[in-house]
This record gives sequence, structure tokens and C-alpha cells, in this order.
Amino acid sequence: MWNFIKNREPNIHMKRLFEPFLSYRHFRTRAVDRQNTSSTGLYGFDHLKSPKGFQRFVDEAIERSSELIDYISGMPSSAEIIRAMDEISDTVCSVVDSAELCRQTHPARGFVEEAIKASMKINVYLHFLNTNHTLYNAVKKAEQDGHLLTEEARRAALHLHIDFEKGKLDRVNQLNMDAHKLCREYGENIINDPGYVDIFPASRIPRQIQHLLKPIYRLTSGVSKESLGSYEDEQEKGFRIITEPRTLFSVLQLTPDEQVRKMAYLKGSSVPHANHEVLDKLINSRHELAQIMGCKSYAEFVMQLNMASSPEVVVSFLQEMSNMVKEKADEEFNTIRNLKRDVCGQRCVDLEPWDEAYYTTMMKSSAYNLDSAVVASYFSLPQCIEGLKLLVKSLFGASFDSVPMAPGESWHPDVLKMCIHHPEEGDLGFLYLDLFSRKGKYPGCATFAIKGGRKISETEYQLPVMALVFNFSRSHDSSIVRLNHSELETLFHEFGHALHALLSRTDYQHFAGTRVALDFAETPSNLFEYYAWDYRVLKKFARHYSTGEVIPEKLVKSLNGARDMFAATELQRQIFYALVDQTLFGEQLSVPRDTNSIVAHLKRQHSNEKHVEGTHMHIRFSHFLTYGAGYYSYLYAKCFAATIWKKLCQEDPLSPTTGTLLRTKLLQYGGAKEPADLLTDLVGDGIVRYHNGGIVPDVTSCLEELKLLDDKNRHIGK
Repeated sequence: MWNFIKNREPNIHMKRLFEPFLSYRHFRTRAVDRQNTSSTGLYGFDHLKSPKGFQRFVDEAIERSSELIDYISGMPSSAEIIRAMDEISDTVCSVVDSAELCRQTHPARGFVEEAIKASMKINVYLHFLNTNHTLYNAVKKAEQDGHLLTEEARRAALHLHIDFEKGKLDRVNQLNMDAHKLCREYGENIINDPGYVDIFPASRIPRQIQHLLKPIYRLTSGVSKESLGSYEDEQEKGFRIITEPRTLFSVLQLTPDEQVRKMAYLKGSSVPHANHEVLDKLINSRHELAQIMGCKSYAEFVMQLNMASSPEVVVSFLQEMSNMVKEKADEEFNTIRNLKRDVCGQRCVDLEPWDEAYYTTMMKSSAYNLDSAVVASYFSLPQCIEGLKLLVKSLFGASFDSVPMAPGESWHPDVLKMCIHHPEEGDLGFLYLDLFSRKGKYPGCATFAIKGGRKISETEYQLPVMALVFNFSRSHDSSIVRLNHSELETLFHEFGHALHALLSRTDYQHFAGTRVALDFAETPSNLFEYYAWDYRVLKKFARHYSTGEVIPEKLVKSLNGARDMFAATELQRQIFYALVDQTLFGEQLSVPRDTNSIVAHLKRQHSNEKHVEGTHMHIRFSHFLTYGAGYYSYLYAKCFAATIWKKLCQEDPLSPTTGTLLRTKLLQYGGAKEPADLLTDLVGDGIVRYHNGGIVPDVTSCLEELKLLDDKNRHIGK
């Protein structure tokens, strides 16, 4: 895929002769008219009123891009070249992003199929753009004339040049397209083959999770059927556990029957089998691409514009973190194992992988008297949305309210459209919320771009449009949907991504919002997770769904205490995942590599969890697709966010002063400035470290927060 359509920045004052040319746009989404009732298409694009509209959507994107290429071929000023290149990027992104959102969320098969066709067609066109010598020469000219450009425009020219170097060879483009197809296949396999186990009798499943499972029946002779007509006296009820990650975690967390946990874990950790081959192909394809580009590994290739700058810096950071948490993680492991021995007797010598979630949940509930149903009663979904409104109002002085959609704009009746509106600045951006789980929908939680913000002229700005997709379950015994606290944290995390996009004000969509260095992208989202744990915030919106009682401070303290009980174990797990990611996409030996052996070896080195033969976490770890060689970014973000929270937010998290600093020194720049400069400008020294030519986070605040920093580790963190 054409790399420059997915990231970057600049600030250009266009000549007047260029403004009319750039103002002619096919794809501008409709401005919101609160009284407008005329029909439109999906996401406000008039072409997308029907599935076949995707065909015209792609065709006009190609036509418009061709017009811009013709203009660029005349070699206008460097500023105009960069601006026109960004409009090509914006035009193509409109199709790429809309097609992807549609493919992942639309309930109508016709729309999904046409979105897939549109995606395939625009990717073929991207191959043409990647190898277009006119564009490449124009970018080189703009870069050479950098002294005539603003700082942001020079940064854009540099990034575009690097991206063209990555994509100008036919084989590289073919490998990129192959990788794109393999990523899609990997993800589809996870959805299509989640695995399942059938459990009889039904009494082996705790009541509080039965609504997540599918009732099944079998004859008393043992022949399983989903329904048996009138033979009610001969049937035995059981449950089918679909071992997709969310359901599997609930089963492992809450099921006392160890054999049920074991069966579910083994099945969920061994599917989909087809992804063994898909992942191997993806690793090989990415490795070949990297070698063509003169890199030793795909990890080295993707680090070129990241803060870390090299795999060696990342691996050193991860190993350092692993060493720092090991002693505390070992203590936690022994505590969990001892509890199992107390509960089961000395015959249970080993703590198995399917035991950890169950016994840690038991210990947390016992230590802090936590009941998940009681916790959820304070987090009804409407009140959680009020929490998002609270953040926007308190921090940024803006409103976050639902606005009407035109007929045809939405893809499902449950979808909401929200607008961030500032009393002085007007509308700042729009956000679709697709909150509930349904068949065929993207199974996780994610932020999708629809339109990136960009400066169109001196007086007009293209507002960002985003979508947040969740899979919250509707309550089985109430019309009021209630979230557990983990889901609230996820809601705030994804909202952090959305705010990064909606509040950025870059000149170019290439740098809008989350289009930043990969190892910086998760920082705002991790920061906003903190707001889900702070009583001063929660007391303003978390109320009991039936009585209206404000969430008790004692309950919030208990939640925080339970979170911290096994912090080292969780951090160790994230380090292990990041090391697997680095190793799979790192340097390869001449002999074929066995990914199963690699994962097992790393687990023995960097985790207390036993490796069970026949289980393969790497065949349904979707972060390998979007964060290939970049999963360490979550650990970077965890450290950066901890420092920002401690230095800027902790004293008064809802202060308008805090919000102003977050917006004006961090969020508004998107990828328009170097991340390390933004972080240092926001909180001063002590947030980044320079190590072997790259940048790593200062880990002090993170380890202090997790109570993992002792005198032995203190000198390492700085």
C-alpha cells in the first residue's frame, strides 16, 4: 500500500492561483446541517447510497487523483506539490478507510462484498501511485527546495520521499499486496474458526456467564442435538462454549470446574489451524520486502521512522524491563500457585495456564470484596457516555453530543453520531459509535478513520470523521446495558484515540491524529485509561443504574487495589508478547524457522506460565497484522502515559489548564512534530531516554506506579 496515504504533517500558505484547484473536491463529506433530512450515503458520502456506489466511489477517486498528478507534472511550487500530494492521499484514503470500516461492520452482505471489491481495486491503483516517476521526481524537487517550505512541509517532503523509496519497486508493491491479503486471511480465519467445546451437564457452567453461551441438548444416550422437538423428557441440557477471546476469558475467570477451564483453554489456544501457514507466509513476505529495501529484517524496516529507530534498541528495552519485573512476577506466581494448593490440596502441584485467571479473580474478590455485578451496576452504558462528555467538557471546554444522521448515513440502527462542538471554534469533528456485538461484525474494539483533518484553504478546514467500534453485550436480564470496569477502561482507551484525531489540527491529513510514529500512537489512549480509575472523575458520572447512587469511594479504591495485585504478572505478559513480535519479524537464519518453538522458548525465558504442547498463541494474535514488529509500542505508551499522568494530570485530572496543555502541546499536532519533542515540551525532562541511537521511555513513573521500583532498579529506569 502507498505508505504516504497512512501517515504525516505540514503547514503551507497556498498561492491564490492554487486554491480554486484544490477546492474542487469529489469526496468532501457533508457538513452537518442539524435540520437536514435529505438522504445521503454511508458516512455522508453521496456515492455510497447503495452497494454498487462503491464502484463509482473508486472510479472518481482515481479520476481526481489523475487530475492532481497532471497538475503536479507541471512542477508547480514545492508548497503546491506537497499540498496536491496530500489531496491525493486524502482522496485515496477516503476509499481505503470507508471500504475497511464497511467490510468490518456492515450487516448487509452486498455492501461488504462491494467494499472488498473497492479495496482490491484501489490497492491496484496504489501500485501505480507507488511507482509513478512524476510524483517521485516532484517530491524530490520539493525536498531539495526545503528552504522555501515551512517546517511541517519539509517534514512532509522527507516522509513522502522515504515512502516512495519504499514503494517504487514492482516486487515491493507485490509483496505489500501479498501481505495485505495475508493479513485479511489471518483475521478472517480468527472470526470463522473460533473453536468450541460442548459441556454437559449445564450445571458445570456458572450462572453468571450462561448468557454468553449457546444452550445445547443431547439425548440421554449421549447423542448431541441443538433441539429435540418434543422429547423433552429424554434430553439433557448443556452449553456450547465458543472459544473466541472475550468468551474464553470469562470462562477462565469464573468457572470453578478445572476440566471445563482446561478444555476451553486448549481449544481456544489451538485455533485457527489455518493461520500457521498464513503467518509463516506473512513473515516470509515481510522479510523479503525488508531485504529488498536493504534492511536485515522487517523489524529494522518498520523502525525507520519510529522513536526506537532500531530493533536492537527495542529488544534491549524489553529485556531490561523483563529483568526488572521478574522477581516480583515470580512472587506473584508463587502466591497464585499456593492458593490453588490450599483450595485443591497438595495433589495440585502445578499452576496450569487455565488456572491463573480463575485464582487471581478469586484472590482479588476475596481481598477487596469485589462483586462484578455490583461493579457493573454503576456503569450503565448511558452513564459511561456521560463520562465521555464530562472529559470533553471539563478538559477542552467543548460539548460532545449526539447529532441527527441523514437517511442512508448509518449502517445499523444502533449507531450513534456524535459531534465535538466548541462554543467559540464551532464543530471540531464527528464520531460514530457502533457499540454492540452482532453477528458478522469485527469482533474486537477499535478506532476507524473515515476522514482525516486537513487544511483546504486559509479559511476552510476539513473536519475529521472517525468511528469507534465496540462489542458490548446486551444484558440478558435488563434493558439497561451495563459495562464491567474493564470495558469502561476500553471505552476510555479508544476514546483517547478518537480525541487524538478529532482535536488534531494539522495542515495535512497525512499527519492527522493517530497518523504518527507507531511507537507514539498508543500514548494518548493509554493516558485516557487513567480517567477510568480516578474517583474524582468517576464520582461525576458513575451512578447506580436503578437507585442513582454515586459510586462509593471505597469501591473505587478496591478496584484500584485489585488492579495492582498482579501488576508484575500482567506487565511480564506484555513484555513476552512484544518479544515474540520482535523475534518473529526480526532477523531470520538461513534455515526455516519453527514459530511454535520460538514462542515456546520465549515463554520459558520471559514468563512463568507453562507452555502446553499443541497450543499456539501466535495464530490468533491479531496485533501481528497491524503492529508487526511494533507491539512494543504499548509498553512505550504505558511508560509515557504514566509520566504524563504523574507530572501533569494527577493533581487535578479535570482541570481546564490540564486540558489546554494536552490539546495545544500534544493532541493538536498529530504526527506533525517529532514525538520526543512533543513529549518533552508537554512535561519537561524525564520522560524519554536516549539509548544506542534511539529513544526509549523513562520507566520510573510506570514502575513506581506498579510498586516495582526498588533501589536495584531505580538507576536503570532513568
